[in-house]
Amino acid sequence: MLAGRLARAPDLAARCTRTPPDFNNPDWAALLDAVSVAETRLFRLPGQFATLAELLPGLGATACRQGRALRLLSAGCASGEEAWSLAALALRHAPPSTRIEVLGLDMCRPSLDVARAGKTGAGLGDPLALVPGEILPFLADECRRPRPHPALRAVTRFDRANLRDALPGHFDVIFCRNVLIYLHEAARREVVARLTEALHPGGVLGLGPTDQRPAGLVPLGEMLWRRDA
Repeated sequence: MLAGRLARAPDLAARCTRTPPDFNNPDWAALLDAVSVAETRLFRLPGQFATLAELLPGLGATACRQGRALRLLSAGCASGEEAWSLAALALRHAPPSTRIEVLGLDMCRPSLDVARAGKTGAGLGDPLALVPGEILPFLADECRRPRPHPALRAVTRFDRANLRDALPGHFDVIFCRNVLIYLHEAARREVVARLTEALHPGGVLGLGPTDQRPAGLVPLGEMLWRRDA
């Protein structure tokens, strides 16, 4: 797949080989846009979201006691479906008084444009197929077309960022799923360490099914781990 994408942009690839990797450089940014894999969907791995739903009341209550927002991060958010799913789950399950902030980070500019527009493609069949019934009002309009509710847009934003750089603050929930498989081993360890350090005490990290267990975190099941309070 990657070779095929590079073959469609040979001049761009050639220019990038003449300069050090710099993802803010126009050529490198364009190459990254061309080869990025953005496969995602709403409530992908539903068991993981179900477990997180049980944890959100406690996480939200802790954030309220500490006088801060409940912060959730989709690290490698692609076209935004994971971030919208996290926002909908938090609005549904966190205590009503909880301030919620959801951030989606990715390097691919076209994917971020789609995320900011709130578009959801058909993907693998019905894009709403995995969404729990009580969450549907947040993610679909009255005609059952996928569309983020204005309440989600009010708490969600998307930024371009490299996960190997410092993360913007601390979070109660971080999802980084099906991202680490595209990194070499040293980069995987570096990113997982950054994600772990960015968790509030008691915060939850969600990884993908192929990812290794992160060191120093408590397993919760469903590829979720908690940082000790």
